[in-house]
Amino acid sequence: MARLLLTAILVFAHAALRARETPYINFESTSWEQVLQKAKAEKKYVFLYASTPGCRYCRQMEKEVFNQKEVSDFYNTRFVSYKINIEDGSVGEALAKKYGVKSYPTYLFFDGSEMPVHQSLGGKPAEKFIMDGENAFNPEKAIFSLKEKYDKGDRSPELLYNFGNALENFGSEDSPLEKVTKEYLETQSPQQLQSEKNLRFVFTKYLAFNSPGTQYLLANADLFKPLFGADLVQKRVQRIITNTAGKAGQKNDAELFKDVVTAVGQKYTYSNRLLGLSKIYFYQGQKNWNKYAQETLDYALKVDSTDSGTFYETAAYIKAFAKDIPTLETGAQLIKKAIALDKNYEYLCIYATLLHKTGKNKAASETAKEALALAESTGQDGSDAKELIAEISKAH
Repeated sequence: MARLLLTAILVFAHAALRARETPYINFESTSWEQVLQKAKAEKKYVFLYASTPGCRYCRQMEKEVFNQKEVSDFYNTRFVSYKINIEDGSVGEALAKKYGVKSYPTYLFFDGSEMPVHQSLGGKPAEKFIMDGENAFNPEKAIFSLKEKYDKGDRSPELLYNFGNALENFGSEDSPLEKVTKEYLETQSPQQLQSEKNLRFVFTKYLAFNSPGTQYLLANADLFKPLFGADLVQKRVQRIITNTAGKAGQKNDAELFKDVVTAVGQKYTYSNRLLGLSKIYFYQGQKNWNKYAQETLDYALKVDSTDSGTFYETAAYIKAFAKDIPTLETGAQLIKKAIALDKNYEYLCIYATLLHKTGKNKAASETAKEALALAESTGQDGSDAKELIAEISKAH
């Protein structure tokens, strides 16, 4: 008996040691105020990570980037880190509002006195994520350093160009990106606008639908194809359309949505696909989860049966926010279609969760076990599947 107890203790100790050695960004579990106090005491900057449950790129960063040793080493030695859910209806949402966060994932950097120094956003590889942190310490690249020069009246093409590029990663409500980009483009002649430098400048900006930069890109999409390829240009156009449709839904702006539909119908050979996606994102923006799920299913059946990414994204949102059984069942149908195209751990976990939420616990348990087996065979973290299996077992 004593021998068995000793073995159990050693196994537990080994597991605990491995857990401590697993690289990851150390997100504090205390309050925001305590994080600021700790940063000040340790003379570190603060890294604030803003995410939401339905965000694909948040999960990608958390599972593929935050756990890389070079990333955890860099952030843990230079920053006190804190994570918020901007849709939690509580502290996370309040902080997001306070700092003007409107996109996710968003990365905010502060000095120890809560003064913002830099901001970035989006899914990205480890080296670029580390660069975000490095830029927070560099006045020539940190957004708020460039903003100070701009606010003091510098309107040189060079400053406008550099500030405009930096603002690509400034996801704040009061971002001057629209104004700065417009001011920069006004310094360029029609011939200069077609230069590689300026085509790249325009292509990387995510601006309002009716802004000069967006309208230039939509009207001259062919100019961008030699630089970026037809496929990437198509994806860029699609993102403009879907983002705008989503914002129209958020604001319940029927006129803006009408402008999007009109633009799609007039311009593109793949207009049926864009129109279907426009409707999906409009209802996502409205948080009308039933219509959102139904439009995605209609799109899957009538327009594009191979778009696993869209099926997955809808199912993830339905899993996180929908409450009624019919909508959850539609979400399960969609993720099942995604699994048929690309069976992976993430998709299986979502499918198992949706089955569980609709009361299909036997099928949910089998799917969760399949997800766990897949995770173990591919060396992935299967903790989500394990927790789900335990939850389903408890429900029986």
